[in-house]
Amino acid sequence: MRVGLAWSVLLSGCALQPLEPVTSVSVEVALPLGIAQTGHDMEAVYRLCADCPAPTRKVLAPIAPPIRLAEAPKAQPAPVPQPKEERITRAVHFSFASSKLTAEARRTLDAMRPLLLEARSIGLSGHTDRVGAPAFNRKLAARRAETVKRALLDLGVPGERIVRVESACCVEDPPRVNPPARRTDVEMLIVRPTP
Repeated sequence: MRVGLAWSVLLSGCALQPLEPVTSVSVEVALPLGIAQTGHDMEAVYRLCADCPAPTRKVLAPIAPPIRLAEAPKAQPAPVPQPKEERITRAVHFSFASSKLTAEARRTLDAMRPLLLEARSIGLSGHTDRVGAPAFNRKLAARRAETVKRALLDLGVPGERIVRVESACCVEDPPRVNPPARRTDVEMLIVRPTP
């Protein structure tokens, strides 16, 4: 009981004493440390600090409006090259008053074979000179054209490409005896693509 009394006296004594005003209290409170970064990439520096700046909120950049590309002008289709048409005429010569092919005439036709096979259309026109009766010459000119037609078919020329077989009797050019007039003209239409 004496101990309890002593405590009460001590406590009552503290209560009776006037309190002194507190001017300043220095209290050291341990603040948590943080890490701060200055600089970027290879030049970044890190340090410990208690008063590190507060992290800032990341703000996304506004979405840029879509870029409208200028439309390329529509390409015009390239003009289609038109094929080149070429008309070639070669003469097959005959002997006097004959519609039989000579050896020279056969060589001429053999040399013409690549052109004949390439031709889209072929026209044949038999001719004579002025020697002889006109009726005979007309028939002779027609027989010369038919002879050349049969020779072309034998060379492998398709029959549908031979579009014309005619006679042009009696060439009026002087002289009266005119060996170059004893012929069949082979007129070929060759169609080639343009380069």
